[in-house]
Order: sequence, then structure tokens, then C-alpha cells
Amino acid sequence: MSLHSLFDPRSVAIVGATQDSRRAGGQPLYSLTHLGYTGAVFAVNPRYTEIDGRPCYASVDALPQACDLAVIAVPAIDVPSAIEACGRKGIPYALILSAGFREIGERGAALEARLQAALKLSGVRAVGPNCIGMMNLRARVFAGFGAAFRKHDWRGGPVAMISQSGGFAYSIMTYCEEAGIGFDHMVSTGNESSLDTLDFIEHFLEDEATRLIAVYMEGIGNGRRLRALGRRALEIGKPIAVWKVGNTRAGSRAAVSHTANLTEDYDWYRDAFREGGFIEIREIYDLIDAARVFRSSKRPRGNRVAIVTTSGGAGVLLSDACERSGLILPAMSAATLAALEPVVPDFASTANPIDVTAAIAQKEVEFSAATQAVLDDPNVDMLILRSYPGRDAPVWAEHFVAAVNASDKPVLISLTGTVRESAAWMPGVEAAGVPCYEAPGRLVYAASALNTFARKCERARARPDLLPSATAKQLPPVHNEVDELQGKALLESYGIATPKRLFIEAGAEAGFASCDLRFPVVLKVVSPDLPHKTEAGGVHVGIENMIQLKQCLAEMAPRVAEYKPDARIRGWLVEEMARGVELIVGALNNPSFGPLVMVGFGGINAELFSDVARRYAPIDTDTAREMLLGLKAARILQGFRGQPACDIVALANAVSRLSWLMAEHADQLSEVEINPLIAGVDGAWAADAVIRGNGLP
Repeated sequence: MSLHSLFDPRSVAIVGATQDSRRAGGQPLYSLTHLGYTGAVFAVNPRYTEIDGRPCYASVDALPQACDLAVIAVPAIDVPSAIEACGRKGIPYALILSAGFREIGERGAALEARLQAALKLSGVRAVGPNCIGMMNLRARVFAGFGAAFRKHDWRGGPVAMISQSGGFAYSIMTYCEEAGIGFDHMVSTGNESSLDTLDFIEHFLEDEATRLIAVYMEGIGNGRRLRALGRRALEIGKPIAVWKVGNTRAGSRAAVSHTANLTEDYDWYRDAFREGGFIEIREIYDLIDAARVFRSSKRPRGNRVAIVTTSGGAGVLLSDACERSGLILPAMSAATLAALEPVVPDFASTANPIDVTAAIAQKEVEFSAATQAVLDDPNVDMLILRSYPGRDAPVWAEHFVAAVNASDKPVLISLTGTVRESAAWMPGVEAAGVPCYEAPGRLVYAASALNTFARKCERARARPDLLPSATAKQLPPVHNEVDELQGKALLESYGIATPKRLFIEAGAEAGFASCDLRFPVVLKVVSPDLPHKTEAGGVHVGIENMIQLKQCLAEMAPRVAEYKPDARIRGWLVEEMARGVELIVGALNNPSFGPLVMVGFGGINAELFSDVARRYAPIDTDTAREMLLGLKAARILQGFRGQPACDIVALANAVSRLSWLMAEHADQLSEVEINPLIAGVDGAWAADAVIRGNGLP
């Protein structure tokens, strides 16, 4: 989706233009006519014949030509008719600054419905309503009002800002400006009655000059498209730094009253961010730090980091932070150690972190040689530099930039002093794509974000979109809930193993004479009306012989009938008891985001300790294995305190196949739960299953 004519219009009409440059209709008129915009600007307001010597037209219909963009700053009640007029005039885009729509409640919602009808009828695509506008510094388009548009000397840069908050976007840009981060574009999306956040993300993904997209997000309406854009970001290698708010009950309520965005449960967003080309930020400084490190197009080939420092303490601090962030510190190669030997003191530490000591802190030649040797090490994917020669820093910086330019490895600098103290050399180094950080922790956050994004891009290239499953089955209609017997048959059709079983039909209990299953066994009622069989007294485990089995069967029937007299009883299921570790595996279908699979340990572990891994479906077995081994209690699966290791291959296969079941039948199924999935030493078995349809006829 190209929105070129919106962001770089050849001509603009200000509908509701005024002489007062502090008002919504006056500020964009002043900015577009005085601050470098080279396109044609037309004022529209029936109250004036001219404004500051410029003709003012009584209506949009009276304009001498069609424009690319109309900035609308009229009372909310008049906005629908203004949009209709834009449609008649052939104006494709509108930017609606007016407020008073669904963000104010029921009365405003009715007016916004009228606005949406006008947009549909006219074919006009709009930003807003209830927004502060947009700016394009490249073309000097300041189409908005408020503090952000009263500052016209913004620092430009390869960042595009998309915000569902108008005023806070200004705060974000101001902080970034102070830190040297510039934005070429900013757009406030408002109520998103027409164009929305996802439209703008798509536009800037395809804009070659934009290197980083920053998004302040309260909520979106199309999770599947968000995920698709995340995949596109990985495909082209362009990160999206997203600040998702409204994740708590209080925050969600505030978001609804703010821009009328209804938010999904945050977990669905988090899962989308994790799988796609998103970098999740939680503070303004995270955006600043990410913008610094992504200013360069260099990406690390792996997560191996070398630290060169003149302070042992700083090296320890950085090492701790790296390990916590998934970055490893490899040993230096023999060639690197040999190169370091003649340039660092005997008491230096050449283990990683490499402490070259303060003895060469003032020696540009030696310090540069040590840095070069470490940068060239084949075991190193990324270099963190904690010190630099103070006395010869400008000379060192010149040589250092040349070395960095000759390498394809990212380099980050942890300042030993303040930005002010580094002013003599830092701008040139940062211009070469080497970000500098005052706080070591912020540097490691940026390095980790860079590595995470690089690994996701690498994985996306290595794993193209999954092909349809070879095990796809045609399902019978599933309107509500199927019983366990039907559910297990469905699981088996997708290659998910279940324990060996025997089914006794209702009414045939008296004729039940033998069981060729291996004891102990479990006895369960089979009924579509009893999803929670245990509560109904419809489960008995640990049955050791045939006599106990018959007795349990005789006792269970009246107990279940007493619990729910109208329950439809199909019969009774006898199963061999699988032995192993209990897990819970589930799959859900979210109307917005799509199908998802999750896995955690059984019992109270998943809920109490939040020890659950989630991924959007379908997934392959490698991803399923990563999920399993990423659980906090994964050591249990690998054999803990003398217990045998579980069959991880069979487990991963079951999780993957369940994901395919849900992905291929998301139109029919709302939920599938295997609880428990028994992980044994030589297999994995679905001991119980609940499958719910979408309830549609």
C-alpha cells in the first residue's frame, strides 16, 4: 500500500482555514505557506474571501483544482459533508483534525458512523478523526496543529513515527531529538475510521529511506494483518519498534476512552511481536537505544560478543548483562591471542572480556591494534568497546572509523564519561554507524535487540512459509463440543498417539466380560454433555484387575446419572494408563489474530508459574521443540535427578500436529485441549482431549 500522495502531496486544501495560526485551521495554513513546502495551498472557509492575501474559497466544490490532500478543521458535525465534497472534487486523501466522535461516547459514535458512510460513498481515505496531523520533513509538509507543529526545526532522520496518541508522540519525538535521533515522518492516527496504524506500517515498510518504524500502539483490529506485516519486516530486514500500551485493565479502559481503540488481550500481541520483525519497547529510552543501533545496516552473524575494556569492573558488569540477554562471550582464537601479546601489558587479561588495562588507555597505537585484533577474530560476531584513548581520542576515532568501515561486524561503544566529554570525537563515530551509550545496561539492551532481530530474519529466510500439512483431514461439522472418543479419533487422524483403549457402549454394560488391555487402566464416561468428567464422578484411575473394573463400571453409571440426569451417555472408555510426565497442550482460534498452540506442564504449574510457551499455528517440529525446551521446568523432560529423559521428538511431533489440526480447521474449531499429554521415554500420548467447535450451524 503506497500512501505517497498523502505524505508528499502536490497540493493541499485547508478546509476550515482561519487567520489565527494558533488554531487547528490556522496553524497548518501558516506552516504550509511559510516553512518550505513547495506545493500549492488552498484555503477554504465561507467566512473569508482572502487570508493573508491568499484567496479563500467558500467551499471545496469552489476550488479551482483537485488537490492530493484536504486538511479538515471544521466542527465535527460538518465533517461528513466536507468528506462528501472532497469526493466530488476528486481529492483522494483527507486529514481530519476535528474531534468529537466515538471517543466521546454514544453521541459521537453516531456521528462517526455518518462519517464512515461518507468515506465509503466518496472513496476518500482519511487520517483520523481526532488526530493532531502528520508531518513529512523531507517535503516540509507540516499538516497538523499543536506543539509538535509549532516546532519546525526538527532533526530529520531515517525513523518514521506512527502514534495512536497525538500529544505523546510529540513527547517521544522531543526526547529522541535531544538524544540525536531524528524522524522524517510522524503521523497521528486518531480514531482510525479509515486509514489505520497497519496501513501506515505497510507504507513505511516499503519506503526505502525509512530504516526504523516506531509505533505507539493502543490496539489494532486485524491481528492477522499485524502478523503478516511482521513477516514482511523480517523478509526485507526492516525493524518495527513497537510500544504497546493498554495491557492492563486500567490501561485498556484508558485506551478505549482515549482513541476508542478496543484492545485484545496483550498475550496475543506479545506472540505476534515475538514471531515477526518487531522490537518491543517499554520506555522512551528503549526507542532511543534501538534507533541508535539500527541506524547501521550491519547485522551480527550470531550472538557471540567480545568486550574490550580498560576497566575490569566494567567488563564484569557488561559480561553479566550480556549473559542475561542471551549474548555469549567466546574465547579468543589463538591468532588473536598472539596479536594481543605484543601490544598489551603482561598483566592484562586476554580472556573475554579483554581487559587491556589502563596502561594503554592513553596510547592510541596500542589501543587501536588491540581493538583491531579482537574485531578480526572469527569467533566474534559483535564488538563492545568500553574505553578509548582519552588524550588522542580524535586521532583514534579517525583510525577506528576506518577499521569499522572495513568490517561487516556491528560495533557498540560504552562511554566511560558523559556525552559532553566525548563531544570531540563521538559525532564522527556515530556517523559511521557506531552507536555510543552512557549506560552499559542500555548498550546491552540495544545489542540484544540487534541480535534478536538478526536471528529472526535469519530464521525467516531459512524457514519459508509452511506448506499445507500432508495429514489434512476433512472434518465432519463440529458445532459445539465432541466427546472424548470422537476427539481422540480426530487426534489420531493427525498422527497424535493415544493410549490403547476399549469402548463399552451404553446399555451393553451387563455383557461386558473381558478386557485385553494391560492393567492398570482408567475408566471414563463418554458424553458430549460432560466435558469435566472428574467433577461428575466419571473418572476412575488405577484400576488393577478385571474384578475392580467391573465394580467401578457398576458404580460409575448411577453416580454420573445423579450428577446430571439429562446427560447423553454414549458409553464408557477403558484405557491403559500411560506413564510419564504430564503436560497440557492446547490450541485456540482467535478471530483477529488466528490460530495458536500452547504447551506447559500439567497440574498447577502452567497457571501458577506462568510456565507456558505459545506460538501461532501452524508450527514445525523444530519450533515445537524450542517451545518445550524453553519452558522453565524443561529439565524435567531431559531427565532430572536420576529420572529418565522423555521422548522430546515424540512430544514435539504431537505439539506440531495439534497446531496443524487447529490451523487447517480454524473455521470449524474454537479450542482443542489435550490434558494431559503424557510424555514417556519412548513416546507421547494424549490421555484426554476436549474439542470445541465454533458453535456455528
